[in-house]
Amino acid sequence: MRYSLELKEFLELYEKYKVNTLNPTHQELNTILKTWEEPGYWKKYTAGNGVAAPTPIRIVMTRIKHSDKVVDKIYRKSEQFPGGLCLESIQNMHDTIGVRVIVYFTSQLPLVDKEIRSSGVFEISEEHRPEAFMNADTLKRLGLAHFESESKESGYSSIHYTLQLKSSALKKEERPFFEIQVRTLAQELWCELEHVLCYKPEHRPSLSAKNRLQILSREVGVIDEHFNLLYEDLIHNQQFAAYKDSDILNFENAPKVLKEIGIQCSLIELNPILKILFSRDIRSIGDLMKIAIPRRLVTIRNTYVANLGHAPTNVELISTLVTLKGARSKDIEIERIKSFIKYNR
Repeated sequence: MRYSLELKEFLELYEKYKVNTLNPTHQELNTILKTWEEPGYWKKYTAGNGVAAPTPIRIVMTRIKHSDKVVDKIYRKSEQFPGGLCLESIQNMHDTIGVRVIVYFTSQLPLVDKEIRSSGVFEISEEHRPEAFMNADTLKRLGLAHFESESKESGYSSIHYTLQLKSSALKKEERPFFEIQVRTLAQELWCELEHVLCYKPEHRPSLSAKNRLQILSREVGVIDEHFNLLYEDLIHNQQFAAYKDSDILNFENAPKVLKEIGIQCSLIELNPILKILFSRDIRSIGDLMKIAIPRRLVTIRNTYVANLGHAPTNVELISTLVTLKGARSKDIEIERIKSFIKYNR
């Protein structure tokens, strides 16, 4: 009976802490991280002139730890929480707010690391320094040698940060620490499948299964490396791409051509932009340059601002531009732009 009452009081305490502390921080964090998913956010890390902005973020996921998970962790790791079910244990649990950041390729991990360290938004915990569950040679090659290489028996790969917001509606002493895990899409695939197979402590896999998981982790690492090499080749080829009007638009020359007409596109925008152009039979560099005259681009931007209060995204700009193919006067162009805006609304 005493334990039931103690648990009930603790759950009420955690709920109050969640309302007053975790929820406000979670909302502030979501607002900050939402900008990371915007295509233009990472332009400052563009490799060179005429190269697509990296847009490393596949997805950002956040959550507040459920009360039963909090209780389970306190009981399971009693040496870390000697006070048991109390407020101090909650405050010392630095993953009550958890964030998972998934990037596409391993060479994008340093971009997120640099953003976390230099943006002025986050304070890194002095007590719990960032951890990298990755091979030391890989960390060195990526320019992440400031991490100490960690390993888990299962073959788990990820980078973990324990952070606090530098600016918040909460007072400094009230701000909770939270955990951000950063990993590639391939590493996330391995983690999700491993989680389903053998995450629970009471369901530890056999030695054979452990060995197989380690092998699969290495294989996923090889796949990660090959995709990353393809990505780095693409960026290199974009940087040194040369072209002429008769060349067909592609992933290598399109960023430089778009830059020439005043559009700094991101990597993730390339596919939809090329699909839009090809769907309207605008296939060569010369075809694009014929319709992308500066006056039209200015007219499109001004019409969007006048009608929607904001400039078009790069994809919207190209989508609108192709509708002007064959237009013989500025009045016709403006009517087509307005019609396109209305249709999309």
